[in-house]
Amino acid sequence: MTEPNVYTVGGTVQAGGGIYIPRQADIELLNLCRTGTFAYVLTPRQMGKSSLMVRTAESLVQEGVTSVIVDLQELGTQVTAEQWYFGFLVNLEDKLMLDTDVVSWWQTHTHLGVSQRLTLFFEQVLLAEVEGQVVIFVDEIDSTLSLNFTDDFFIAIRYLYTSRATNPELQRLSFVLLGVATPGDLIRDAKRTPFNIGQRVDLTDFTFEEALPLANGLGVEKDEAQEVLRWVLKWTGGHPYLTQRLCRSIKDIGKSKWSESEVDRVVHNIFFDLASKQDSNLQFVRDMLIKRSPNLFAVLSTYKEILLEEDIIYDEEQSLIKSHLKLTGIVRTHKGRLFVSNLIYSKVFNYKWLKENLPSSFKELKAQTVVLTSLVITLLSLVMRQLGVLQSWELKAYDQMLRSRPPEPPDPRLLIVTITEEDLAKFKWQLSDATINQLLTKLESYQPRVIGLNIYRQNQKNLAAGIANKNNIITTCLFSSTGIPETPPPSNFSIDNVGYNNLLSDNQVDQIVRRALLFAEPSNDSKCNTNFSFAALVAISYLEQQGINVDFTNKYSFHLGNITFPILTANSGSYISLDAAGYQILLNYRPPDRLAQAVTLSQVLNNQVNPNWVKDKLVIIGTTAASVHPGVYTPYSASQNQPARMSTVFIHAQIASQILSTVLDGRPLIWYWPEWGVFLWIWCWSLIGSVLAWRLKRLFIVVVTGGFLLVCLISSCSIFMLQAGWIPLIPAALSLVGTIVSLAVSQLALQRQQRLKISKLLINKLEIACKLRGEDMTNVVARLITEYIEHNEVPANITNQKSQERKD
Repeated sequence: MTEPNVYTVGGTVQAGGGIYIPRQADIELLNLCRTGTFAYVLTPRQMGKSSLMVRTAESLVQEGVTSVIVDLQELGTQVTAEQWYFGFLVNLEDKLMLDTDVVSWWQTHTHLGVSQRLTLFFEQVLLAEVEGQVVIFVDEIDSTLSLNFTDDFFIAIRYLYTSRATNPELQRLSFVLLGVATPGDLIRDAKRTPFNIGQRVDLTDFTFEEALPLANGLGVEKDEAQEVLRWVLKWTGGHPYLTQRLCRSIKDIGKSKWSESEVDRVVHNIFFDLASKQDSNLQFVRDMLIKRSPNLFAVLSTYKEILLEEDIIYDEEQSLIKSHLKLTGIVRTHKGRLFVSNLIYSKVFNYKWLKENLPSSFKELKAQTVVLTSLVITLLSLVMRQLGVLQSWELKAYDQMLRSRPPEPPDPRLLIVTITEEDLAKFKWQLSDATINQLLTKLESYQPRVIGLNIYRQNQKNLAAGIANKNNIITTCLFSSTGIPETPPPSNFSIDNVGYNNLLSDNQVDQIVRRALLFAEPSNDSKCNTNFSFAALVAISYLEQQGINVDFTNKYSFHLGNITFPILTANSGSYISLDAAGYQILLNYRPPDRLAQAVTLSQVLNNQVNPNWVKDKLVIIGTTAASVHPGVYTPYSASQNQPARMSTVFIHAQIASQILSTVLDGRPLIWYWPEWGVFLWIWCWSLIGSVLAWRLKRLFIVVVTGGFLLVCLISSCSIFMLQAGWIPLIPAALSLVGTIVSLAVSQLALQRQQRLKISKLLINKLEIACKLRGEDMTNVVARLITEYIEHNEVPANITNQKSQERKD
């Protein structure tokens, strides 16, 4: 009599009378069911899910727990939602032998939706008629993936779980879901909460100890049987189906002695070459990799990396691609890493198979090409920058970032006395020595630390007459410039108390004052024979009375206390070939309307000024009347909330305030990177753009991400400006966008070449097929086109009907 075959290679072990191999999953699932915990077993096919389910259900029944198994394949896929849900309840009724007539109950509640009827049935019928704990096993849940209405089914199951808090009776009801799917597959609508309940139970491959019972059926001596089993597991890795299939083939051959090479030959005969296309498990893996892949290129590319082991590939639960690979069964997780599950899979789905099935990548640009492209774009941007092509744009961006900074508090050390149009209506221009002396006398009575008189006039002979100590009064003169004659200093003032009044504007670009000329060399014949600007001199005089002295280590290094004021050079910041004569720095503006306390000439002379506004302050006097001087353009001229021109007295006050705030408050000076830092900054953004265009697939995503990166670049430059850093925006943005565009165009060109190549290959194959069949290819193509048109042509009566509907 022939011994029964103990190996199960299809269906459940219980149905075939085979050997059941218990695993850790048996203990886990049984314990979860005993405690009423929702669970799910989502694994590849032929891992023993159904056998585990039947075994667990039988154990529960023996313990007095009501268990029901529902195979969703029985409900079919060519059904409506109404039929599917009704069929599910009929299945439950049959197996639980409920007293309630499901047909009548279902029809009575047709006013409710199908998922609501389902949950109501569980609450009002099933739990009312069945005592004790109930466990419902729902098998083959992957059969729902082709249906468009089953999201509500899994949402209903989640509802039954979450409602346990308000309905204690539901504690008696639990579900076990089984199938080839991921939790994310169960509720596919992205707008709804994903399926996030239950405890996962993993079905692992057999270990040698677990598989030992299989050795007893091989038909060889016990010691040799264990050795043969080791050779089997070398190939199968303990995969339940592959292990039992190979053991069964060895058993069927009927030899009493085996060698390792002979087992290898059996493996080759039943799994490799043409046999691989006939094996149900290998066909399942193949279909999962190719036909059911969420992203064919990504899935096969990731599998390629795992197969070749060129790098460590870590498992990621949230990765759709890696989750799909695990669901195929072709890879497994060990200590957080992914490996090919067994030697059979690695031999069948090898590198040759990958090359045949891996689609042409649209990412064939080499990394070296990407880096080189970014470098070339960077160099082009730098060349344009050095030629001055980008200078006006960069200066406009600089102005905008200055204006965008949050407002600072006014400088408490300054008081500005303005001479307005209203003042001139009373006192006339040019102001007489008597009026100015009256103003100076009044201010001196309030004990200022320094007074800066920013008014230059011809023939100033009696300035500050009657004031005994003029040491704290700073006056001004004017260097001659194009179209403007020189104005000498007051004759009765020491040149040490005189500073020149000249300002610098970017005349080659936009006439905006962005720089401060702190020190300059007068010509030999100049009557305005001072090296100090008016603003620098009043600030230095203020600080000297506080014990902070000026120091020049050389003509290119100016220090006040511990602070060094770096000199501006011809190519500082985004300037190109700047006239950097003298000692210049960049002006770190305060908002014009929050610079300092300001009063008018009339208010001082009429005793309308609080003496505390003047005491120990730096007082700067100057005119704001446009009839005397129209003012100058500043970075704030483009602001709608500020005047187009700023009076020169405010510019000098800005410079003086900047010096004082830097020395006394640590307010930063405008700084910028050296040329090598600028190069790295621009190249960095070019590299980011190149990697974006290289790695992302869809043009829309590239555009959106590129826009986001551009916003990040602007934000980064603005953040640097909050700390007074002038970082190049325009060349970096140009490199970012230029690299993205150039590589995206290259990618599109590659795609077009690949499509042409594929088209030519298909035409060539069609031509060969036509020759073999003895047909003319032109006739075949014409026939195919005709069939396509006939198949897709909309009947005339339907077209006319739609046209009529649009008219109506």
